[in-house]
Amino acid sequence: MLGGSPPRLLRLSGSAARLLEPGRFTVADAATARLARRLVDIGVALPRPAGGPVSDVTIVIPVCDRAFLLHRLLTALRADPETAGLPVLVVDDGSASRAEVASVARRHCATLLVHPRNRGPAAARNTGLHNATTRFVAFCDSDVQPQAGWLGPLLAQFADPALALAAPRVVATPRGRPGWLDRYEDVRSPLDMGAREAPVVPLSALAYVPGVTLVVRRDAVGAGFAPELRFGEDVDLCLRLYEAGWRMRYLPGSRVGHCHRTDLRSWLAQRASYGSAAAQLALRHPGLVPPLNAAPWSVAACMLAVRGRPAPAGAAVALTAGTAIRLIRRIPDADTP
Repeated sequence: MLGGSPPRLLRLSGSAARLLEPGRFTVADAATARLARRLVDIGVALPRPAGGPVSDVTIVIPVCDRAFLLHRLLTALRADPETAGLPVLVVDDGSASRAEVASVARRHCATLLVHPRNRGPAAARNTGLHNATTRFVAFCDSDVQPQAGWLGPLLAQFADPALALAAPRVVATPRGRPGWLDRYEDVRSPLDMGAREAPVVPLSALAYVPGVTLVVRRDAVGAGFAPELRFGEDVDLCLRLYEAGWRMRYLPGSRVGHCHRTDLRSWLAQRASYGSAAAQLALRHPGLVPPLNAAPWSVAACMLAVRGRPAPAGAAVALTAGTAIRLIRRIPDADTP
């Protein structure tokens, strides 16, 4: 079996092959639990836990001004039967319009926590995290608009005791008259991680998930986000959880809308801010934040192929074929679930 992210070759035992032949199986004992753990961790199998009531979770909303967006978010949460009765903590992170934020929180029966000065999104989320008493915490930025039923599938994933974090897909909130940046963000937003469900694993196709909406196991995340990071705190959390041995999952079936920045100046400033976090993340997590992750042979083959001449192209084909032959010879050493 070939699959997963990054791709790998698996040699299935006879019993595992028979179990997987129908296309799904149920964990019933220690052996099937080990097989499921292996296949889920590498992204070959997708867990389908039984759903249950949405409970034992607190919603934390960091906000700085933007009272209108906060009102829209709280209205959506209170209109969704799954989240209507959940405790909500609004963390005012140094708003200039503090009275407006307080009024919106009060109108929607949310508890208000206040930072006298702005300390950043990581610190605001941490304040909510430390004041929550439930097993799970759902972080929602004030500029998101969850679709109905978004939280239940994410919470169901925590039937896996090794799971620390689950994230939905973040899509653009529809606009009445979209401009060219709106249309670009619809298909190339850095917050939209795509339509493929997968585990979150550094150096894979899904190395992190954005922090605009996350559900976490409170005991797993400890002190929470790194407050010294103004940007990249979500990536840092994912890397720390991975290094600690926890699992994380991305579920595109759960969706939240997001107000993407479509003013060119603020859009460029946001992209620059995202890029500024890369150096700090690379220093904090050596080897897990490379600017390029590729095998040397594939880089060499690509460089030869783009020359566009027969001799370099032939060399690229030969190099690829030689690598394939070496891989085939290593098949007996493939992973064996």
